[in-house]
Amino acid sequence: MNRSNKTIRLIKRPEGKPTADLFAFKESPLPPLKDGEYLMRNMYLSMDPALIGRMRDEEGYTDNVTLGEVMHAYGIAQVIESKNSKVKVGSVRLGQINMQEYAIFSDPDACKELNLGLASATDFLSAVGLTGTTAYFVLNEIAKPKAGETVLISSGGSSVGGVAAQMCKSMGCKTVAIVSTEEKAQKVKRDFLYDAAVSYRGKSIEQLYSDIKQVCPDGVDVYFDNTSGDISEAVMDNLNLHARIALVGRMAISHLADTRKDIGRRDESILLTKRIKKQGFVLLDYQDRLKGAILYLARQVKEKKIKTKFDVMEGMEQIPTAFLRMLDGKSDGKQLIKLADIDHALDKTPRWIGRLLTSRYFPTNKLAKKLTGGI
Repeated sequence: MNRSNKTIRLIKRPEGKPTADLFAFKESPLPPLKDGEYLMRNMYLSMDPALIGRMRDEEGYTDNVTLGEVMHAYGIAQVIESKNSKVKVGSVRLGQINMQEYAIFSDPDACKELNLGLASATDFLSAVGLTGTTAYFVLNEIAKPKAGETVLISSGGSSVGGVAAQMCKSMGCKTVAIVSTEEKAQKVKRDFLYDAAVSYRGKSIEQLYSDIKQVCPDGVDVYFDNTSGDISEAVMDNLNLHARIALVGRMAISHLADTRKDIGRRDESILLTKRIKKQGFVLLDYQDRLKGAILYLARQVKEKKIKTKFDVMEGMEQIPTAFLRMLDGKSDGKQLIKLADIDHALDKTPRWIGRLLTSRYFPTNKLAKKLTGGI
């Protein structure tokens, strides 16, 4: 069967805030499969802030996108043809499948096989996937919030921020969000049960500092930093003695062509005088412990202790719009692109095992703790 593959390619580096003209659509024939390869139909693509770092021509913790290359993205795909004995037709997989309709791989481990009895495909791109496990390890390994403490989360309405807020709430913490607009501030309080929320758009650093101080009168013990930039500068003087800062994202400096040229107040003095811990986080460092976190989060989602929210747009042509909406903070939940429906009848993975692992009769949390090394 002859197939063509629609792709979105990066044709220019961002020189400021990313725009739609950085991308180009291209359609080309799919080559026939070679021995050892398998073909997947991409079902869902995840729009993630971290993709900005791959668009720039600067050193990072992941590979950059080469100009003319298919733009990177993680997503869910289903195997529709296989010449690899280790990969079954029908299996549903998660990995870097990029902004295209189809993807061809040879390595069976390049995309991890999913058990949709454990969680839905969309949840694997949110609370039970990269965003949920980010929140899980940031809180348990770096931030370590305690009952009664105040946790401040920038980009608080994001998928990562929403999961982190719900986890902190269950630990007995006060949760406060920083979001783009007043409308979104009210929304995240309803959706993720924040105790308070402030907006940053159109405000000076001094005004945002005052707004944070007003809703955090006892100061901030944990700062879950998804943004960096001026937003994080406004947080500085609200931090308490022995506060913890987890540096997770750089959304507020995504407009810079070179993030090394970011300017602002240096934080060494306040880190020293208040003995504040500040640490960067990259999920790649926790690959060997992901299974336990996924299992724990799947159970939490199933029991509705963690709620998920999605903003789904459909079709290849919507990808640039969805990507830019996510960067502008306009998404109403985890921003996804749907490209096709999963053929559930074709997937022969034993989903009953996934359902068993998250049932109330199974010691899910005990097994998860063992798999994550005791957290």
